[in-house]
Amino acid sequence: MYDIIIYVLLGLSVGYIGGYAGIGGGPFLVSFLVLFLGMSQLMAQGNILTMMLGPMSLLGVLSLYNYVKKLWNSIIVGVLAYCLFSYFGAIGAFYIGNTNLSSYFALLLIFIAGIQISTLLSKKNSSNHQEVEHVSLLWIFILASITGTLGGLFGIGAGVLMVPILTILFKLKKEFARALSLAILIPPVSYGAFIKYNTELSINWQLVSILFFSYFIANYFGTKKGSKASKKVFNSIYSFILISIAIIYLIK
Repeated sequence: MYDIIIYVLLGLSVGYIGGYAGIGGGPFLVSFLVLFLGMSQLMAQGNILTMMLGPMSLLGVLSLYNYVKKLWNSIIVGVLAYCLFSYFGAIGAFYIGNTNLSSYFALLLIFIAGIQISTLLSKKNSSNHQEVEHVSLLWIFILASITGTLGGLFGIGAGVLMVPILTILFKLKKEFARALSLAILIPPVSYGAFIKYNTELSINWQLVSILFFSYFIANYFGTKKGSKASKKVFNSIYSFILISIAIIYLIK
């Protein structure tokens, strides 16, 4: 019973954060399962990638539908590229193994935190740059391929890397970037990675189900809040938490 309560609270909190920032929340979920519930890195990643098979961001996408309906071509390209390349990322994860993968995961958290910090710094110099509402399909394919590979390798979703890259490098408007990354997570986008993890590990379906439904509910409210709020404070806190988790990983 205690474990179930922990799973629900974890899903609710990360679901809210994911909707707020337009990310899947994978780094938080994987980190918690490894550091606090004692799972191996590969087992934690396999469970989170299995959770991503469901339409985890559906309610959040519905709240951003006015943006989503303008991005259908980009969403389709992103889904296909992510799904395909997540399989190759999963192969890489098992090739690397638990110990080294944990160290690389910590470095990834620091890298993601660095991107979030650069987002804050870039806003000081972005007044002369006009924001856009579309990015070419070729670049969407490249970005989704990279995030798909990293997703299979580390158990993360599309948005944690895609949103800051789209907003900083491509000057895509924040709401369009959030809508795109959340919409990519609706289909079973991690299926490619799931095939590999499911053949190598025993998935905890109770954990997956509880995390999915609690995340699913909270994601909507986080998305609504994120549409109205400034991300300056959130990005600062988010970066601090990621770096803190990375330090714990490296010490452990």
